[in-house]
Amino acid sequence: MATIYLDTSVAINESFLKSPFVEAFLKGCAILQHTVVIPHIVLDELKGNFPKKIQEKSLSLQKVGNDLGKLIDIELPAVSIKDAATGYATWLENLIEDHKIAIVPYPDISPQELVVKSYETKKPFKESGEGYKDYIVWKTILGSINSDTTTSSFIFLTNNTKDFCETCQVGDYVLHKELAIQVADPAKKPKIYTSVKAAFDKELSPSLEGMALEDIPALENDIDSIVGEFLLDDLPQMSLYRLDGLPFNDEFSISSIGAHTVNAVNLKKVGDEVIITVNGNVEIEADGFIDKFSFYQHEDAKVNIFVIDGNWNDHVMWVSATIETPFELTMFYSTIEQEVTGREISLLDEIEDEWPYK
Repeated sequence: MATIYLDTSVAINESFLKSPFVEAFLKGCAILQHTVVIPHIVLDELKGNFPKKIQEKSLSLQKVGNDLGKLIDIELPAVSIKDAATGYATWLENLIEDHKIAIVPYPDISPQELVVKSYETKKPFKESGEGYKDYIVWKTILGSINSDTTTSSFIFLTNNTKDFCETCQVGDYVLHKELAIQVADPAKKPKIYTSVKAAFDKELSPSLEGMALEDIPALENDIDSIVGEFLLDDLPQMSLYRLDGLPFNDEFSISSIGAHTVNAVNLKKVGDEVIITVNGNVEIEADGFIDKFSFYQHEDAKVNIFVIDGNWNDHVMWVSATIETPFELTMFYSTIEQEVTGREISLLDEIEDEWPYK
């Protein structure tokens, strides 16, 4: 059994805990008798950031609606930020109750301690002294670990690697040494995972019941076409930060996809749900910006670059490139409804953007 702590960064990256992977993860934890813990400050950060995210997406929706309105008659639904925030708070309370998530209260920290610690600039504080919320998260987790009398292992899910982590010799993230020495028992130093999926794959999946594709007749003979349909639906217009093999400066978007191949299919049973992981390759065409200097110096024959606008501005060009890249598609199949109820697609060569969320 393990005790698993969730940081704000991971929770936000999982659509504020609304992603289908979170539901499967919590079910898997219950089956394997792992305890999931959320510091109270993380709940407050989720509730505080949720309306901001809704407002951000609402403004984007309005902009798209205004552009479409110039071409066709369209009426977009009104979005109430207040109602959305209230609904989310209720949903979050139900999630906690349904999955028996433990909430750890705020630690006993004085304002003076926060000020003094910020000037020491030790982790999780930044050199600028910022990071009081990260400090509260850490003190919450530290107090819980140090007071735990069990021999269970501990896991910390955080994508805030700059403030909580450092890399070890094999390249994985580990708890930063300035934080690790605060754990009374070195054997209780928590493992670090930067996503719910990574923790699921490493900690839960090996102990969960496996299945064969033949056990789901509705998918057995159709898996390739289903994968192709989901790739076609989800990848075009997806924005990514960077992708290994593509020369774009920063964020780019996928404009179209080509042929795909399925290399492996893995199934794990989680209660009344089956987690189906499909690995393969897909050809994508992507649009983005490249420095003019880099374009003229580009000599990689493996990637053909086509100029869309050679004079976007004085410094960059708008270009397109086609590349074959590995993908991973995770499907969530309900044995009750006998259909795929959710899915997530990632390109494995993506170089992810920094926290707080993609």
